[in-house]
Amino acid sequence: MPVRNFDRTGLIVLAFACALHMPYVFAANPPVAIMDVIAKPDQDKVYLLSSQFDSTRFLAPPPDAEATQREIEAMLVLQKNRTPQQVLQTVSDLRQSVLMFADVMGPQFTRANLPATIKLFDKLYKTQRPINRQGKEKWKRVRPPLADDRLTPSTLYKSHSYPSGHATYAYLAGIVLADLMPNKREQIYDRAYAFGENRVIGGVHYPSDVEAGRQLASMIAVLIQRNPDFQRDVAASRAELQALYKQ
Repeated sequence: MPVRNFDRTGLIVLAFACALHMPYVFAANPPVAIMDVIAKPDQDKVYLLSSQFDSTRFLAPPPDAEATQREIEAMLVLQKNRTPQQVLQTVSDLRQSVLMFADVMGPQFTRANLPATIKLFDKLYKTQRPINRQGKEKWKRVRPPLADDRLTPSTLYKSHSYPSGHATYAYLAGIVLADLMPNKREQIYDRAYAFGENRVIGGVHYPSDVEAGRQLASMIAVLIQRNPDFQRDVAASRAELQALYKQ
């Protein structure tokens, strides 16, 4: 079982959980009431609008050149020891979908069986994507293979590197799915963790990109909790999963 370091991500969760109990969230200037931030009537496609939350104010900038070089050297070791099975997994994990958890949830975890759940997690993907792009566009961190040609990626990539979009979605999906299926919580988190790590093994993300993605996922997960649409979709997914797994 992989060992996960939750210290930094845990602090993010704690800070944003506290923010939910304060009258204002520091996502705009002047401050905006938190219910306005997370429950606008035009949010029919997402649970949190990117215009309402500047994630770059809460994420640290990417590491400096010296730290980045250390990351590259560590990635070269991973590349040297990369197995054919790991290569296949980096390719398989290119697709961002809640169905990545099927190996944890079992063969019944399919699109046909779970329309309400698919709707929830598709909307989560659409929510995190433009928020994730904020950091990519601000810092424009160069991808590892473009920074050092000794790195040979085993999977595809596009746009800038920091934070990792794959890690953001995987961890956001993992947080929500673990809450829906607490009896599989540990396995779900392990799979979400591995999904992000495969971007490093595949040579397309620095470890710090993936860690930033996990932190960003935790921020989004906390901020959407009071959104009535999110609450409704979670309730529908929970009922669907309970019926499917007869909990």
